[in-house]
Amino acid sequence: MGVLQSPSDADAEAHRRFGLDRIGFVLGPAVMLAWFAFADAGSLRPEAFRLAGILLLTIIWWVTEPIPIAATGLLAAVLCVILGAIPPDERAKDGVRPVLSPFADPAVFFLLGGLFIGRAMMKHGLDRRLALSILATPWAARSPGTLLATVGVVTTFISMWVSNTATAAMMCPVVVGLISVLASSTGTSGGPTFAHSRFATALLLMVAFGASVGGIATPIGTATNVFALGFLKRPEVIGQGIDFLHWMAVGVPAMVVIFLGLYAWLRITAPAGELDMHTLRTYLRGEYDRLGPWKRGEVNTLAVFLLAIGLWVAPGMLAVFASPEVHAAFVKRFPEEMTALVAVVLLFLVPTNFRQRKFTLEGDDFRQVDWGTVLLFGAALSLGGLMFRTGLAEAAGRLAFTELGTRDPWVLTAVAILAGILLSEVTSNTAAAAALLPVVHRLCVEAGVDPLPPLLGVTFGASFGSSLPVSTPPNAIVYGTGMAPVRRMIPAGLGLDIVAGLVIWVTLWIAWQIVRWSPLS
Repeated sequence: MGVLQSPSDADAEAHRRFGLDRIGFVLGPAVMLAWFAFADAGSLRPEAFRLAGILLLTIIWWVTEPIPIAATGLLAAVLCVILGAIPPDERAKDGVRPVLSPFADPAVFFLLGGLFIGRAMMKHGLDRRLALSILATPWAARSPGTLLATVGVVTTFISMWVSNTATAAMMCPVVVGLISVLASSTGTSGGPTFAHSRFATALLLMVAFGASVGGIATPIGTATNVFALGFLKRPEVIGQGIDFLHWMAVGVPAMVVIFLGLYAWLRITAPAGELDMHTLRTYLRGEYDRLGPWKRGEVNTLAVFLLAIGLWVAPGMLAVFASPEVHAAFVKRFPEEMTALVAVVLLFLVPTNFRQRKFTLEGDDFRQVDWGTVLLFGAALSLGGLMFRTGLAEAAGRLAFTELGTRDPWVLTAVAILAGILLSEVTSNTAAAAALLPVVHRLCVEAGVDPLPPLLGVTFGASFGSSLPVSTPPNAIVYGTGMAPVRRMIPAGLGLDIVAGLVIWVTLWIAWQIVRWSPLS
């Protein structure tokens, strides 16, 4: 049984095992310099030509990760200034502000709210309590099939509200414990080899893949969704976001159907055989009882979390049941970004022990938040904005439209979904969305079609790409256990990718063509 690693360590180790970091370290700068030396700028403006070279280096390093992807994002921002990838009029007027201001975009604070809520859940064990409260029910471990389903349901549900990486980091040790109990209780009928059996692998892959499936259901489920929301609000894109409830109306049905497909695929490809489920039920009950009564930190976190969800969902409810004036007033005073910050402030204000001045979150918790994701997020917003303002996105969209030669919005949506899945196989989901969303938008503009279905398609698609240990941090975490070999991860991940791609396309098609409904608020 392998040793569990931290999310960042596991992801980096997966890249090192395949030698991608060494290849990318040399290839990225070489490709950028070759672009500058030999490529024909054509109709590209000088700043767009330079930005294209910087993007080539950035994407190669995002894919191969010779340094952390957040550091690569910062390098891209530095190069944009040094090499002059900013429109001259903006540079003369605002200096470096066009590159750095996206790091404080409102969407960044929406992301921060989700990260701090997730930190509070992990610190006080609310996520583990929620997981064990379901796993410890008699139904959950009644049979191997119900165990696999319950592990998936718990992982998927938690990932709707907590980052995919944090969800996998919390659930993976829980599932490794389940596998250990089953392996030791199976005895001579196969116990020593159960930890490396197909069913044990399926339990772990359900954690890795379930975290990705759950992430698409809510705007805060993954940084990719938050990035897409910020992108849609840009004046040159749609100029309007998607509220929490409207997003869930599309994301939750897609999540449910993809989960059912994932469960069927793993159940068929990984038969369990005879297992001692009674011993496992006893173990799970004991683990839950060991948690003891609810602690003040858990209660506080749950209360703040439910308040935030209520405020996030309220605009959608008010749009249906209240007057336009009431709806507009609420949205003005409680935009989603401010609700996220309200939740963060409350977590630092609500005490767990007032006499000892202990609070739900404290100063040390700032160091535990994934600031790398925040920096990557800001860099992605910065590069995306520059792609528009330099004209690079327009040129790439025009080229893509010429190559595809179609104005069918659903063909374009299918292409967008496929591109999102394929690129996220080899790089961060957020990085994949950052590279593709500007191009897909301009492609839709060139084709004269509604850009929203393809943009949502590429956003949802970028949450998958699940075949390799380097595809997602949850994959890397599970791979680090030593019980999910590549030879099993690849076919299982490809099956999920196919199911996810088809379900996303069908869900969007039904939403627009049959329901005649758009998730725009």
